Amino acid sequence: MVHSKTLESIALHLQEVLAQRTTRSHNLVDQLNLAHFADIAQLLNGIDLPYSAQLFIFLSSKTQVHVFYELHPSLMRSILSNLSPADKSTLFKNSHADDITDLFDILSDDELQGCLEVLHQKERQQVLSLMQFAPDTAGGIMNVDVITFMQNFTVAKSITLLQRLRPRRDLYRNIYVTDEQNRLVGLIKLEDLVLKTPETRLSSILRQVPFVATVDQNQEEVANKMAHYRAMVAPVVSDQNFLLGVIDDETLVEVLQQEAQEDVQKMSGFFLNQSYLESTTASIVIRRGAFLAFLLLAESLTSVIMENFHATLSASTFLFSFIAMLVATGGNTSSQTSAIVIQGLSSGDINDGNVRKFLKREFFIGFVLSVFLSLVAFLRIYAFHHDVRGSLVVSLSLGAIVFMAVLFGSVLPIVLNKFKIDPAFFAGPFLATVMDILGILIYCYIAYLVLH
Repeated sequence: MVHSKTLESIALHLQEVLAQRTTRSHNLVDQLNLAHFADIAQLLNGIDLPYSAQLFIFLSSKTQVHVFYELHPSLMRSILSNLSPADKSTLFKNSHADDITDLFDILSDDELQGCLEVLHQKERQQVLSLMQFAPDTAGGIMNVDVITFMQNFTVAKSITLLQRLRPRRDLYRNIYVTDEQNRLVGLIKLEDLVLKTPETRLSSILRQVPFVATVDQNQEEVANKMAHYRAMVAPVVSDQNFLLGVIDDETLVEVLQQEAQEDVQKMSGFFLNQSYLESTTASIVIRRGAFLAFLLLAESLTSVIMENFHATLSASTFLFSFIAMLVATGGNTSSQTSAIVIQGLSSGDINDGNVRKFLKREFFIGFVLSVFLSLVAFLRIYAFHHDVRGSLVVSLSLGAIVFMAVLFGSVLPIVLNKFKIDPAFFAGPFLATVMDILGILIYCYIAYLVLH
């Protein structure tokens, strides 16, 4: 036990101790840290306010916690104003939840907000400093300014804090609860604070979080998961489950709008990294021109195919008049099918668990559509031309093209999605061009088989 004369000596030579320039001053600080926390608190409460706040900083972290909550309220507030955010975070981290909430009662609203911001700042800063988040990830779009409570808080203390902070902070129906290390342990709802008794600990009324996003998770995946679980707010955690922020409903809407816009652009073969009006005319011309030139060169394959089967098509001249109808139907069918698949993949309706069921159903639908459209085409052509073989060529070709369009339109997006490639890139004009080439090839080959 440190003798009382040592503490008297510290008070007597206070300026020397604070300056820390002599051997005696260092020895006195060492002795001070060995004293009982009640004696240290009595010493600090008895000297002038500015000096006591400065002397407090020389205490070890463990000693600070015991001494701090024995001090006069004015001294506690003065010490908090002098502590760095890191020291303040360490003090709160080693404090009991009841002591922290009692401290909050004597602070002004501005001081309370500052304390809550650094309550877990050390852990949060360590994680954030080690990670760089891409702008299209959960870490890049999360909101770090959010109210969280520790699991040892009582309902009464939580309500008091909410009443004081509500005008200044975003408040959600779900309030996330952490442990002393800022690890997410669950959530409570606002109605829980009304229905439970004031003495109830938050740890006894915790609810499971339906969806938790990780900082490196893609924003589109996060938005789809939130929509799937009907969660208007989702917490964002690190790999160690440290709570870093939340994604709120406004951010969710922005992400869904952004992803929908990107999908439309990708499906048109025209994707911009920024808005249309912010992009230069030259960049738009280059992007659109390059893609259209690629499709133009690809479409030239149809002329090569038709030249090779020129003799076959010439045997029945009216076959040429149905080329546009066949390729248009193939393109329309493939676009319709791919749009259904891409939307299902984006929303999560199509997943690994039901993809086989979906493909079986889509193949059956494709078969029915091919038979139905073939019959319609045959009746229409025969009624106007009375050519059985020609009508048979067109109808069989149409049926095969429709089925292949359903096959490509459903399988290709799923395969690309498996390889983490956005299937929207290969929908629209690209898929239509593929079906044009394939449709001409099918038409010419069936015509060759039937007519020869």
